[in-house]
Amino acid sequence: MIVGLVILAVALVLALIVAGAALYRLTEIRNAGTPLLLRPVPAAEDQGWRHGSAHYGDDALVYYRLVTFWQGPTVRLVRSAIAVDGRREPRGTEREILDGMVVIELAPGADGAGGAYELGMTPDALTAFQAWLESAPPQRARRGGR
Repeated sequence: MIVGLVILAVALVLALIVAGAALYRLTEIRNAGTPLLLRPVPAAEDQGWRHGSAHYGDDALVYYRLVTFWQGPTVRLVRSAIAVDGRREPRGTEREILDGMVVIELAPGADGAGGAYELGMTPDALTAFQAWLESAPPQRARRGGR
């Protein structure tokens, strides 16, 4: 009887720790980045969208999926490799989860490994994304010996 209560207490404490860590991660990611939806393509028209947060760095956009146990970034899009293939409105049932958003189609290779993605974002987030892309420092040719 006592052993059962001890095991139950330990399990409860572990469950609280895991829940607290997940809540902390969710709060930190949501507060520190730009909310957006991301999916790898090809995908069915209304499949594969994942909620997350984008964090802009000097050379990459780092995407953290909101609901995952993985502590690191889910996807890293390399700034110099990102090419926007197109922009579209959500289609079909996408409109239910992408209401008021724009879908940006990225060319294969945006992750530096040949992957193609679509990003769902608000018009304000799109403006920030475009400004970040356009403000990249120019590629400078290396001079011999330097």
